[in-house]
Amino acid sequence: MSELQSFSGHPAPAHQVQAQAHQAYVIEIGETQAGLVSRRGEERYFTFIAASARFSALDGQRFATPVAAESAARLLVSPRRHGPLRLAS
Repeated sequence: MSELQSFSGHPAPAHQVQAQAHQAYVIEIGETQAGLVSRRGEERYFTFIAASARFSALDGQRFATPVAAESAARLLVSPRRHGPLRLAS
């Protein structure tokens, strides 16, 4: 892909157009930019670059696809359950 795009499909400004041998995608969670993933033509994986401290745990991690990176970012912001799941009797 020759153009940096938001993973949600929004095109990036023209000044951010990249060479065809390089792919990059912005990862957004709702209205928040989590970071971006990029890879050069010869690389197999996408590398995550965090856009804020909230996503710094993913910074530098490698993902097979942009979708996998987005899923990991969503897990960071999702509410976590504490303790075992209890069913009402």
